[in-house]
Amino acid sequence: MSKLDKASLIQPLVEQMITNEKDVHVWRKELVQSGAFSTEQVMALDDASLTLSYRTMLAVQFQGLRVERLLTEIEKHHVAWTVDLDADFQQGAICY
Repeated sequence: MSKLDKASLIQPLVEQMITNEKDVHVWRKELVQSGAFSTEQVMALDDASLTLSYRTMLAVQFQGLRVERLLTEIEKHHVAWTVDLDADFQQGAICY
């Protein structure tokens, strides 16, 4: 799987996790545990910087996973996908 294809899986997963986990204390704890920041550094981050840091940490972690493991994480976090079908295919999809 190409990096672009893998990114198309990672981005919705990260977005889902950011949306579902609103407790910034969890974010701060995970950033410190990952070794990315010290406790003092994490506490000094404003909300926007904290969100971007946490989002980046998740994306980097998921980038290192094999596709099979990534799909397991997607399923675990109930990531929803939208599918836009052309009008020609909609009726076939409905019938199927």
